[in-house]
Amino acid sequence: MRKGFPAVPEGLKRCLLVAQLAWAFSVPGGAVPGPAASSEEVGALILQLGAEKFAVRAKADQKLLALGKDVLPALHEAARESDSPEIRVRCRTLVREIRSRFLRSRFEQMGKQADDELDVEKAMWVIALFLDPGLERQEFTRQLDEMAAAVRKKVGVNVKPAALPPDKAVAALIAVLRDEYGLSGDRVSYQHPDNSSAHRVIVRRKGLPILLSEIAVAVARRLELPVVGLGIPGRYMIKYDVARAPAGAVPKDIIINPFEGWREMTVLELARNAAGFVPDEHLVRYPPRETILRMMRNMENHAMVRGQLDLAASIRDCYELVAPEGLRFR
Repeated sequence: MRKGFPAVPEGLKRCLLVAQLAWAFSVPGGAVPGPAASSEEVGALILQLGAEKFAVRAKADQKLLALGKDVLPALHEAARESDSPEIRVRCRTLVREIRSRFLRSRFEQMGKQADDELDVEKAMWVIALFLDPGLERQEFTRQLDEMAAAVRKKVGVNVKPAALPPDKAVAALIAVLRDEYGLSGDRVSYQHPDNSSAHRVIVRRKGLPILLSEIAVAVARRLELPVVGLGIPGRYMIKYDVARAPAGAVPKDIIINPFEGWREMTVLELARNAAGFVPDEHLVRYPPRETILRMMRNMENHAMVRGQLDLAASIRDCYELVAPEGLRFR
C-alpha cells in the first residue's frame, strides 16, 4: 500500500481493478492514454468524500468527477457499501453527473460529424443509455451480431446473404427477426419510452416502427445487404435497395413494414394510406441525423406522456448537441 493513503476495502479494490481493465481495453488504437489513477488513490478520494472539512470533500468530489466513467464501478460499490451516509449520497450524485457528462459528450461528438459520417447504430446505443445508463456498447452490438449470425445460419453457412436474390435475402432476414426473435410492433403500450430504446426493444421484442426498422438495418449491414430506413410520413419502414442488388436481380425495390407484421408494401398502398407521401422524397434513405433526432423525439414525447419529466428534460437538452444548427423533423 502506498504511504499516506488509507486501506481500501477488498470489494472496492475488485471494482477498481475491473474499471481500470475496462479503461485500458477501451482506448482507441493510436490514442495516447493519460495516467490512470491507482486503486489506492481512487479509494482515498472516495473516503475523503466523508471528510469533516468541506474543502476536502469538495476537492475529492471534483477529482473523482474528472476521472469520469472509469471510476463508476468503485462509486457504485461505495454508494452501496459505505458506512458513511455522506459518502453514499455523494457517490450516487457523482454517478449521475458522470453518466450525464458521458452521455452529453457522445451527443456532442455526433453534432460535430457530417451527416454521412453518423453511425445510427451507435446512436441507438447512446439513446438507450437514457434508460439503462450502465449498458455497455459491447452488449448491444452482441445482440445484433447474434441476429446476423442467425440469418447466416438460415441461408446456409456456405451461402453469402448478399449474393442471394433480393426476395430470398429479405425473406431470410424477416424469418429471423420476426419468427425467431419475435420482434413486433407494440400496439398495447405504444407511448412508452421503452419502445424507443433499441436495447429494450430487443429484450422486450416489441417497439416503435423506427426502432424495429433500424435494428433490421443494423443486422442487414452485418450481412452486406443493401437495406435502408425510409422516413414514410407518420411511419417508418425499410427497403431493400435493388440498385445495389446482385447482377441480374429483378429491378424492383422491396419495401417492408416491420411494425405491421413485417409485411411487404407497394408504392400504390403507400400513396393511398400515407398522407403526404411523395415517392421521390420518401423512398430514399432517411438522413441519419434526422433518424437519430426522430428516435430522441419519440422517447421524449412518451416520457412526457408518462410523467417522466426529468427524462424528457434530459433528452431535450441534447437536441442541439446533435443538431447545432437547428432541428428538422419530417
